[in-house]
Amino acid sequence: MRELSYAGFNVLHEEAIVPAVSAGIPICVKNTNCPRGAGTMIVPKRLHATGEVVGIAYNAGFCTISMSKYLMNREIGFGRRLLQIVEDEGLSFEHMPSGIDTLSVVLREDGMDPATEKRILDRIRNELGVTEVNVEHNLALVMVAGERMRHKVGTAAMATRALSDAGVNIEMLDQGASEISMMFGVKAKDAKRAVLSLYEAFFLRGE
Repeated sequence: MRELSYAGFNVLHEEAIVPAVSAGIPICVKNTNCPRGAGTMIVPKRLHATGEVVGIAYNAGFCTISMSKYLMNREIGFGRRLLQIVEDEGLSFEHMPSGIDTLSVVLREDGMDPATEKRILDRIRNELGVTEVNVEHNLALVMVAGERMRHKVGTAAMATRALSDAGVNIEMLDQGASEISMMFGVKAKDAKRAVLSLYEAFFLRGE
């Protein structure tokens, strides 16, 4: 639920879940149009599960700073120095997908005004000596979450195929260490289409 709330699921605020989870208190989400209905129970452990994916959500308003540098992976302290530049501007990073010679930092768009962006890019070029650095604006993060995803082979393939069938380009992909969620970075204009295609793949076609 916290993963989905972070990604834009507006029923619960991501920080409101923490005290209930810490105390082991179940959360019941009711339907406003049917308050007498059983609702959906959010509990620490489920005895029965009907599917690997239990929720899909998205949140817009992100940008990425992407850079490349040969042998970046062997340069001790590169990530720390990069995050120090971001911290010096009073910004916190959301995700940091990386490759051998590439690294991206996902930030909230509202903190990246033109002056801040220029200062950050100038420092990255001058202090980190990168080969290339650029900023991608107007991104959305689409989250697919489910406790049983870690045990199902092919969930990521199913998700990427659904996005491909919908004509949605994946700008980046990140999976948490817990393997209970997958995050796809897409253009904000494609976010709703991405969610619909994923919903159809996991909830309408069957898993």
